Amino acid sequence: MNESIPEPVGLPLLGNALSIGRDPFGFVEDAVADHGPVFRVSVPGLSFVCYAEPSLVERVLVTERDRYEKDPRERNLLGPLLGAGLLTARGETWERGRKQVQPAFYPGRLRAYGEVMLERTDGFVQRWSDGQRVDAYEWARGLTLSIVGSVVFGVDGVEEMRTISRAADAITGRFEPLSVTLEVPLWVPTPANRRYRRAVDDLDGVIADLLDRRRASPGSGDDLCATLLAAADDGAMSDEQVRDHLLTMLLAGHETTAIALTCAMALLATHPDEQARVLEEVREPETVDAGTALPRTDRVIRETLRLYPPTYLLFRQAIADDEVAGYEIPAGTRICLPQWGIHRDERLFDAPRSFRPDRWLDPDAYPDFAYFPFGGGPRACIGRRFALLELRLALATILRTVSLEATPETEWSPTPALTSRPDGPVWVRVRS
Repeated sequence: MNESIPEPVGLPLLGNALSIGRDPFGFVEDAVADHGPVFRVSVPGLSFVCYAEPSLVERVLVTERDRYEKDPRERNLLGPLLGAGLLTARGETWERGRKQVQPAFYPGRLRAYGEVMLERTDGFVQRWSDGQRVDAYEWARGLTLSIVGSVVFGVDGVEEMRTISRAADAITGRFEPLSVTLEVPLWVPTPANRRYRRAVDDLDGVIADLLDRRRASPGSGDDLCATLLAAADDGAMSDEQVRDHLLTMLLAGHETTAIALTCAMALLATHPDEQARVLEEVREPETVDAGTALPRTDRVIRETLRLYPPTYLLFRQAIADDEVAGYEIPAGTRICLPQWGIHRDERLFDAPRSFRPDRWLDPDAYPDFAYFPFGGGPRACIGRRFALLELRLALATILRTVSLEATPETEWSPTPALTSRPDGPVWVRVRS
């Protein structure tokens, strides 16, 4: 690799590991500010080059995407769990899977999902009492899991949802925090690995039972499960592939949305003037549905995802030599696209650490890929519109019923795991 690529100051043998361990998100922000647009980061056993400029992100994800592929390390970590799901599949397997899953996210389906989102959120909100202190993250995880369980799996049973919830916790726990412990092989009987294996077995059992029931009652649903079962019955995919897609959507479809919803609730609680404007917007219509225009709410969501992108780093690997910003990038180089740092780059955003939803009154004022919480290009998140609809309807339903107050524990301290989930409860108080 070209030694002239700049690198944040590190230590012999450890590289940047100590700085990353002390403050991973601050490290990313500082490295982008001080060493962008291209810099190298090294930790024991791993080195990668960061592309920290919107045009370079676009190069990797769109214009020169044939030179880059998903990082094999990600596939090695998640492949045993997600198999041929959309996060880990590649080549023709990914293209075929994307086409098979895509119909579940067509606009007509999304409108139907919106009704489920509204119903489930209202049911969760009605459990609150005036003055109650709520862990927004735990609450949001329960809500998003309930929604995705319904519209992806067609699951309504309480015990099934409990099994899925326990399994999701155990699976996520194996990948948190993001450190060398991720490299421990599954056959090593660590407590996290044992919980993980039991969780996967439990989930596989739930999915197998679900598929058996759905096949015994054809036409019983209009969800992703029905879409995939139809493809399997036509011979277009195997039951194992159905399982992989369902599990991918379950895990990817509830955790990231829960993080974003928690952030939005905390930000509005700590910015009462912004909350007052959203309250006025969402309470003005007699009813709210998937087609209701809520531009201020949408700007709050967009700003939330800029400040706290749930997926805060994307990784790729160069599969062909490239020249980027004057540096030679050999094939085999691992590449990082740091959403967290780019989203907070003062060269792109005024007061980048401030919560200012109205900066998005003119989204075209920013370069393409200055903002990319859902990735981009052909492998952009297939559930992007689903997630945005869920966030706007959930926020609208919450704020049509209650207002949010900050507490001394309304703090957001992200964990550097597969997602930027909080490292503990995020407490807010609700007022009728």
